[in-house]
Amino acid sequence: LHRARPRRHGRSPLRHAVTDVPPDSKRLADLARAYDFDAADRDQRELYWRADLLDEWTSRLASSASVLELGAGTGQASRYVADKGFDVLAVDLSPGNVAKCRERGLPAVVADMGNLEAITDPAFAPPYDAAFAINSLIHFPKSQLAAALASIRGALREGAELMFTLWGGESSEGHWEEDWTEPNRFFSFYDEDEARELTFPGFEWRQFSTLDNRDKLNLYSLVIELTAS
Repeated sequence: LHRARPRRHGRSPLRHAVTDVPPDSKRLADLARAYDFDAADRDQRELYWRADLLDEWTSRLASSASVLELGAGTGQASRYVADKGFDVLAVDLSPGNVAKCRERGLPAVVADMGNLEAITDPAFAPPYDAAFAINSLIHFPKSQLAAALASIRGALREGAELMFTLWGGESSEGHWEEDWTEPNRFFSFYDEDEARELTFPGFEWRQFSTLDNRDKLNLYSLVIELTAS
């Protein structure tokens, strides 16, 4: 399913980016507002390449696995995994997104995936057997990615599987000033060499791969699979 892609030069999605990293309180508040703004439109989108990715990943999970989706958006992927028979909890920073998840019949909580230990909602019942995050960890500054993964590790049992995607292409970090949401979102993008060198205490690398889903901004998905140690 996953095939490495040759590098190509293209227009950077953050060509007009602000280079400073905002305070966490502002970054998180702006992300929640942006995804609230976009929730109705996002709710109409299809899974496309995410379905194949999830088919492959879930095929390796025990049929009774409890699964967290981190940055669940409006819940299409969580619903898809739940319909396979898994016990899924959707977690998202946006109240608007979480409302859409609940409309899909999913248990869902509003939370920052970089601070899962702060969740008090009884629907959150760690440790989980597996977790996935599709294009959501890209909203953390690169300097905070390892800390976010440490928070996620705290919600997983030993041996749990974690799969997440980053947007690959040209390495960059900042606000995308051409973003269609209000306010503009903060993004971190990675080139392949940079992503391969990432380290995550509390996890062992299982697999690194890329997806053949290059978009109009010349971005494509880097897929990282880890096992909680």
